[in-house]
Amino acid sequence: MSKNIGISVAIIITVIAYLANMFLSSQDFNVGSSTLALILGAIIAYYIPNTEDGGRWMISMVLPISIVLLGFGLNLTTFFVPEIGLVGIAAAFATAITSFIICYFVGKYLELDVETCVALGTGGAICGNSAVVAVSPGLKLKEERVAVILAIINLLGLITFLLLPLLSSVLGLSEQQGGIWAGSVVHAVPQAIAAGETMGQEAMVIATAVKLSRVSLLVIIVPLCALLGNSINKENGENTKIGTIPYFVPGFVIAAILSTWVIPDNITEILAIIGKYLLLPILASVGFFITKESMKDAGGAILLVGIIATVSMLISSYATIIILS
Repeated sequence: MSKNIGISVAIIITVIAYLANMFLSSQDFNVGSSTLALILGAIIAYYIPNTEDGGRWMISMVLPISIVLLGFGLNLTTFFVPEIGLVGIAAAFATAITSFIICYFVGKYLELDVETCVALGTGGAICGNSAVVAVSPGLKLKEERVAVILAIINLLGLITFLLLPLLSSVLGLSEQQGGIWAGSVVHAVPQAIAAGETMGQEAMVIATAVKLSRVSLLVIIVPLCALLGNSINKENGENTKIGTIPYFVPGFVIAAILSTWVIPDNITEILAIIGKYLLLPILASVGFFITKESMKDAGGAILLVGIIATVSMLISSYATIIILS
């Protein structure tokens, strides 16, 4: 019975988040339906008890399917589109490397486990919610920890999205430079596009291309995180064989390859959209596990690491753009 309650609540939240995001987007404020689903999941679960069982079912059963379908949204030739160029590629890689390095070393200094550091780094380096959700099963992260990471990633992503167009104007960046900066730093894809659009049409196109090039890095990161998770489990004495990875990991990689070179765009687009919408009830379910206790246990350390990483990403990307432009 409790499982059905959680599933039903997650589905209702999905509809509300989707409609609310449509309204906000019409008002030129793109928060993102996935962010809204996470927030609503946390709020509603506070008032409706017994949602955790349904949330766990959604995460264990629906998440793998969503991850594979999201793979169809990756085009691995994105790195070679003219809009990106050398500066865009360099900025994207500088941001990703900075995110992982800062999250790992600062996180370890603050005594966070490696899995949390990697998941947080992936969220900043790649694409926020989708990236954290994609790597968390391979890293064997508990629902409560994933919930805290996502809450902080969404907070920092929203702040970055709001500040970056203003910073670009204050620093006197050109429209092209501003687009590269937005695409290489802002966490979520819709927010990166919206930030670019604020600076102009050319900035929006460039921000989109650079952001999608970062998303394409998932095809490398997801398998690596699964192998890392298995390695850590073996060191801890758990019965997980090295090289035994969840089926959705090769499925994700194969889907990306098929979408790039085999399956027509109109079909892969539909599959990716389905995967994107399946993420909404999953993120609502993750929101069920955002509690005062989980935020108190590790929220402060994760927030501090996230802030330092985000500021470092802004600086490294900006420096790369200025040096290479």
